[in-house]
Amino acid sequence: MQDLDDLFYFSSVVEHGGFSAAARVLKQPKSKLSRRVASLEARLGVRLVNRDTRGISLTPIGEAFHAHCRTMLDAARSAFETVEQSQAQPRGTVRLSCPPGLLHLRLAPLISGFLARYPEVHLDIEAVGRPVDPVREGFDLALRVRPTPLADSDLNMRAIAASPHRLVGAPGLVASLAELGAPSSSVDWPALSESRPDGRYVWTLQDANGARRDIACRPRLVTDDMPTLRQAALDGLGIVQLPMLFVGDDLAAGRLVEVMPGWTPPEKLLHAVFASRRGQLPAVRALLDFLAESVGESDFVAP
Repeated sequence: MQDLDDLFYFSSVVEHGGFSAAARVLKQPKSKLSRRVASLEARLGVRLVNRDTRGISLTPIGEAFHAHCRTMLDAARSAFETVEQSQAQPRGTVRLSCPPGLLHLRLAPLISGFLARYPEVHLDIEAVGRPVDPVREGFDLALRVRPTPLADSDLNMRAIAASPHRLVGAPGLVASLAELGAPSSSVDWPALSESRPDGRYVWTLQDANGARRDIACRPRLVTDDMPTLRQAALDGLGIVQLPMLFVGDDLAAGRLVEVMPGWTPPEKLLHAVFASRRGQLPAVRALLDFLAESVGESDFVAP
């Protein structure tokens, strides 16, 4: 009978994209993982992994072997999870990734309530602005805000709440702009924007009838930090598209106003993604249910 630990180490190296990444997630020495995989290859009499300075790749027999390993390990996890699910009280550590602004503005006040309800659950939360790969990076849940429809993925997804956005600016700045009618293809207004990997800065707006317009802009400030964009907008530095999560109170108080009322950015969706086997653990399922319940009850996204 082969040592199942070696199958686990081999699969972890493959799924995390290399020995170093797997060592960080598993909190094991890289040398140990390399030694265990090499020992597995020696016992099997085949090379499973090609190693070079750019990373690793699977040999053809390694790909077939990994598929069987995943099946065996998933079956083993299911066996343990059957026992875990029979326990009345969720317990254990849940690793969660969350956009920083969402965490600071809305999620942070809810954490104490969740931990008080489930005293045997521990949360490990990482504030991450970029999309993460829950499988490769070892997260049980990843919260994301993305336009709909969502891209296809091997991950499971649970919708949490709608995330409406608005195109806004300080009242004095908006009043100074040229006559505002239907959106044109480009504007020379002072603009602010989140970072875009492709360097393409466009506001997409739609009206009540579903007509859509793309407006090209040239932002004078680009950053991934939404609080910085909000403050710059309040200071009259430019027009910006931000979630109602950040600007709903400012709109209600008149500190910011909508640009071109009647034309709004398409709605986005706050959702959680997770690997199917992790989403079934009691502690993970409890956090998913709590977020869906709390977001709905507290008007989490749109004040």
